[in-house]
Amino acid sequence: MDGETINQSFLLIEDPNLVIILNDPDVSMAIKNLIVKMSTDKLFTSKLSNSVQKDDFKLDAKKSYKSDKKDLISKLIILIDITKTRKKDPKRFEKYLKYIQKYF
Repeated sequence: MDGETINQSFLLIEDPNLVIILNDPDVSMAIKNLIVKMSTDKLFTSKLSNSVQKDDFKLDAKKSYKSDKKDLISKLIILIDITKTRKKDPKRFEKYLKYIQKYF
């Protein structure tokens, strides 16, 4: 894989649509890593946070999640623009963007 390795947290993702995005060879590793990070952070935050009292862990996770989401969406928009510039069909990436916006 040209020196890039897939994060083992990839195995925790059960959503078939996210798995399709993660297996797409045209999607960059940076986008894949952000998807994996956001999915696993969501899982760990729900397991480790305290629902009874306000905790710093949950607040920090929300801040990180928001910044990761902005970064992911911007990287997907850049991928769509690059695809258009290369005169290829960006429809599949636009579908990915819509799904990611809805899912996250």
